[in-house]
Amino acid sequence: MTRYERRQLRRIERWFEHTDPALASVLAGRDPTVTATRRRSVLVWVTVLGFAFLLGGAVVHLPLVFAGFLLLMTAACMHVTRLRSAGTQD
Repeated sequence: MTRYERRQLRRIERWFEHTDPALASVLAGRDPTVTATRRRSVLVWVTVLGFAFLLGGAVVHLPLVFAGFLLLMTAACMHVTRLRSAGTQD
């Protein structure tokens, strides 16, 4: 395959990823339901650990409050990016 053909192929792949991400992930061999489930489970665990650190830090050791706050901020960012990515697929 020539250099030009590879460039055109990458351009077509990017177009597919932009216009139909579900089809692009299926063609690439990734299962979108597994990816979404994995992301959702990570989001839940980060949120639960954030609350646990926040409450545990308030009771046991104050620096854990900071760690809990950082985890909750990470979870909030994950929620926002999840909502944005869900909104762009419509």
